[in-house]
Amino acid sequence: MKKRILVIDDDAMNLKMAEHILKKNAFEVVTANSGAMGIAMLKQSKFDLVLLDIDMPVLNGIETLEAIRKDEAIADAKVVFVTASGYKKDVTEAMRLGALDFVKKPFFPDELLSRIDKAIAVSHKDHILVVDDDRMNQLFAKKMLGVRYDVDMVSSGMEALYYLKVTRPDLILLDLHMPEINGLQVMEELQKSEEYQDIPVIFLTADTEQQTEIELFKAGAKDFITKPFAAEVVIQRVARILDMQHLQNSLKEEVERKTVELSEANLRMHNLSTQVTMALASAIDAKDPYTNGHSTRVAEYSREIARRLGRPQQEIDDIYYVALLHDVGKIGIPDYIINKQNNLTDEEYEKIKAHPVIGAQILEKVSELPDICVAAHWHHEKYDGTGYPDGLAGENIPLPARIVGVADAYDAMASKRSYRDVLPQEIVRAEIAKGSGTQFDPIIADVMLQMIDEDVNYSMREKC
Repeated sequence: MKKRILVIDDDAMNLKMAEHILKKNAFEVVTANSGAMGIAMLKQSKFDLVLLDIDMPVLNGIETLEAIRKDEAIADAKVVFVTASGYKKDVTEAMRLGALDFVKKPFFPDELLSRIDKAIAVSHKDHILVVDDDRMNQLFAKKMLGVRYDVDMVSSGMEALYYLKVTRPDLILLDLHMPEINGLQVMEELQKSEEYQDIPVIFLTADTEQQTEIELFKAGAKDFITKPFAAEVVIQRVARILDMQHLQNSLKEEVERKTVELSEANLRMHNLSTQVTMALASAIDAKDPYTNGHSTRVAEYSREIARRLGRPQQEIDDIYYVALLHDVGKIGIPDYIINKQNNLTDEEYEKIKAHPVIGAQILEKVSELPDICVAAHWHHEKYDGTGYPDGLAGENIPLPARIVGVADAYDAMASKRSYRDVLPQEIVRAEIAKGSGTQFDPIIADVMLQMIDEDVNYSMREKC
């Protein structure tokens, strides 16, 4: 639904120009060439915003807005002044009467549209708490700020602290010198609470000494206003602090929104990566019906070994994915060799031995996980240096490859193959123990033996 804007200006050219700009940008526009006519139109129909000139005959813009605020039926109208007047008193009075903005003529269309969008988006009045033991100061603040803001008043620091337990203002005007609890003591209490410490505070004081100013800012004040008050100073400083606070809140909300979006995008990417990895692992295992689920089981064993070794959680997670793809190089091995039930020829065995290098060549292209190829490349290396493809020995074999090497050997023995059935658990254990220090890293072999000993029903292989 189009937003409705009432433009009040005694200059016909200005009215036509504003109408052209606004209609071009999908606003519904009604124009009035005097303050009286504008008030009458407001009473007849509802508008989302009023654009009001100041320099008009009979009823000028300030007088028009005063009349609007006195009429309960239209008192809540949102108003933005659009005028060539730069008279300071006009600006102050416009703000006191609750004008949302003050756009100077001449203006660029984009600037006007931006200010209009901002004004229409305002959903509530800012709430100000005035803390002062002087009744005249309270009434002055109410008169200056009461149209533009919701203003509550209390007469002591103790009352202010009780008030804050039930209501959270957008800004506090805080007198420095009060009986019982002075302004600095109230400020100290605010700073102790995470709920209140970000509420902007402007101190009210008759002190003009530099040391007082230093103490106020050290205490956390956003600004201070000296007594006796000047209306334009109070209005301008309150507006400036609240505008800054809204900007900070908007930036904070935007950062939080972007953070959530980024987290959700990262989660989607993580889920996609996991699904692709699982699908690729399943595709590898599908080449041999007897090894279906082998990659997943090896990954589960590897993750548990890494956990028992006390590795950091991120490293544990990385080892799981590394292990899932340890046999990816078998994609490059002919199916008849992988599924052969009889003994392999020397030539066929050499082809099988090529799968670690093929796997490494495939995975090294995954730049986001630079170590993802280590298990695929070196899980057939042996601790004594007699393995393949590079004859690495001891701790020269990367830890993920040493872990996967043990997990891979365990699953090879604990699962059914085309040429034999599942080996008994005691034989599997004996082979792992026999290979400790020669085929396997002895520390990792000990962890695997511990896992086997805890698996009294030989069910670990079925759970994974």
